[in-house]
Amino acid sequence: MATLAEIIELVKEMPEGYLDETLTKIKEIKEKAEAEEKATEKTCAECGSAKIVCNGHKHKKQSYICRECGKSFIQTSKSAIEGSHSSATVWKQVIRDTVEGVALDKTAEMLNLHHETVFNMRHKILYCIEQSLTEKPTKLAGTCETDETYVLESEKGRKFGENHHRAPRKHGAKASKPGISGEYVCVCASVTGAGEQVAVSVNRASPDGQEILGVFGERVSEETVVLCDGKQSYNVLADKCTVAVANRINKVNGFHSFIKRRLDAMRGVATIFLNRYNALFSKIYAADISAAVDDIFQLMLSPDGRNNTIAFTQSANLLSL
Repeated sequence: MATLAEIIELVKEMPEGYLDETLTKIKEIKEKAEAEEKATEKTCAECGSAKIVCNGHKHKKQSYICRECGKSFIQTSKSAIEGSHSSATVWKQVIRDTVEGVALDKTAEMLNLHHETVFNMRHKILYCIEQSLTEKPTKLAGTCETDETYVLESEKGRKFGENHHRAPRKHGAKASKPGISGEYVCVCASVTGAGEQVAVSVNRASPDGQEILGVFGERVSEETVVLCDGKQSYNVLADKCTVAVANRINKVNGFHSFIKRRLDAMRGVATIFLNRYNALFSKIYAADISAAVDDIFQLMLSPDGRNNTIAFTQSANLLSL
């Protein structure tokens, strides 16, 4: 996506005929977007009634009034992006870049935004996804492959004090001890044959039975068949579902590889934010990108009270191990 300055320069260089044609196309796109917005079923942000009508504009956004309760609101009222100065187009682009793993600085440059602004927008997106999966956990139906992978603990973005428990590491550095130790954070993951997946971190090093139960206990049912590599900790699920040992669990290993590729591309993420990224990876793995972007944008728009301050978004539900 070009920045505003680049678009202006392109317009200056356009022949007059091309400029007129471009303006016509832009108008058509705008009219189509407005028609799609009107066609989308809307409900009152206060009482949920569908008896709403247009009520002018507020802050350059369409305003509505409810015939039931008399309250007026705009499309983003009580949503995760309420009060945002960025347009829906900008939010969709930040969501797309988040889904595709585009670097923050590149997104900021393309949209002519400050790095910190894009960082805050990305964490609003991640927090919204994490909350949606917390409110409605993914159920593991049918046969699912379950295993854990490990990522190096990270305090990226934090300055260490004199008495910190370890020295700072450079990006790409390895753990000080060989094998799986307390320096690694465990990511418990599962992938179903129906294309659903779960990734959650609850501990350091290898998980015990109670930690396995905490991640998967409420997600499985009597119809679930859990295929694992034979780790005894998974037997804790035997009272809730069928647990079996499999020689090959390639689907979940593929999910592990996807997680590690994305984390490597970002040169790691701070461990306190790891479960937010796990939620993102769970939602987008093997998904159609455009469909995932639209789905996440609708989550951001839903009037379910997810609106909160930047400070809250960056401090709530952090992973502490």
